[in-house]
Amino acid sequence: MGQAILHIHSTYSDGLATVDQVLDEVDRHGEIDVVGFTDHDDVRAYERALRWKADHPRSRVQPLWGVELTVWGFKHLLIYQFQAPFPDRPPAKFLPLKRAVQAAKSAGGVVIVPHVDVFWVGMGRHRLTRVAKTLGIDGIELLTPFQGSDRSVGNLLRMNRACGLLAVGGSDAHHLQDLYRVIVEFPGHTVEDLGRAFAEQTALPRWGPAAGRVPLHRQLRQHTRALLVHPYEQVRRRTRPRAEPRLM
Repeated sequence: MGQAILHIHSTYSDGLATVDQVLDEVDRHGEIDVVGFTDHDDVRAYERALRWKADHPRSRVQPLWGVELTVWGFKHLLIYQFQAPFPDRPPAKFLPLKRAVQAAKSAGGVVIVPHVDVFWVGMGRHRLTRVAKTLGIDGIELLTPFQGSDRSVGNLLRMNRACGLLAVGGSDAHHLQDLYRVIVEFPGHTVEDLGRAFAEQTALPRWGPAAGRVPLHRQLRQHTRALLVHPYEQVRRRTRPRAEPRLM
């Protein structure tokens, strides 16, 4: 069985580790096959990860294209893409849910609803039950540290009996210490194998080892980055002249 860590944030959004630092750490760990970067409304981490991979051809670690997209109402969607061409720009921020899912699917993406019942950014089980099949949502995060109680997992499992969605998980990591909090196991070892496991619903999440303690000053730095620095950076990027989109 291969192992993937998904829902990882870098300094391209509100994480505190660069893409290289994340991949260096995972390479030293030695057991992870796939890393899914999902920065908020930003996909630059994937291109940076490809450059890291080119510099480390013997590493088992492979990057997965991903993004955590903010849709209308500040709800979040995870989009993963397993086959080229890979967009160098995500769908627009704050699209209505239906349009956001359509944009992701038209580009070949797999749509996962993260932290379903987390206040404010989660879609909620009841809404998800109503719209999952009609919109074409592919899966949910069954395991996530920010919704980690047995009761929450049980509620999601009961909901998913009606929806029949792929149930995976993600660490939602913003610090190196958090990378392995959730592991997704799948048959095989490549990105293509993980994509097949998503399609066949044979990918299975499990809790990873307990995370190391993040010092308070780094927690405060990350919250400042999430609430102030990253939104400011996004506004600056949106107001700059844009080059024509290209595909990777």
